[in-house]
Amino acid sequence: MRVEKTTVIDASREEVWELISDPNRFPEWWSANALEVTGPATIELGTEFEQVSPAPFGKATVTSTYRVEEFEELREVKMRCQMSGWYSHWLLTEARGSTFVDVEVGIEPTALQYRLVFGVLGKRPFREAAVEAIDGLREALAEDRKASPQ
Repeated sequence: MRVEKTTVIDASREEVWELISDPNRFPEWWSANALEVTGPATIELGTEFEQVSPAPFGKATVTSTYRVEEFEELREVKMRCQMSGWYSHWLLTEARGSTFVDVEVGIEPTALQYRLVFGVLGKRPFREAAVEAIDGLREALAEDRKASPQ
């Protein structure tokens, strides 16, 4: 089960990459998915980090390990939760000073419990996560620009 969202963000590919390639910054722009992250400030293929996320139905939190499964500097990153199979896959393309962003959020369940939970919830959590990520990126980029005007 997965959802794809595509948009153009009014920021350079480098600016967008800086946010999506630093897991420690996820809570700044994707707080519904990442409440806290512990790990390296930069990632590459095979990098792992721990992320605290809201549990389904929002009554608790879950700490899980994510692994970078696909990686191409300034172009692509795919990160997957090793516990549930939840993933996000980002593709960035330069678009005349802006960035064409394609994000896929989904799950390839690792256990029956995740298949059941997300079978009940359907695509809604993935759709909401993708929309929040894109909106959050835009807001974080605007904040970054305010903090360091050029």
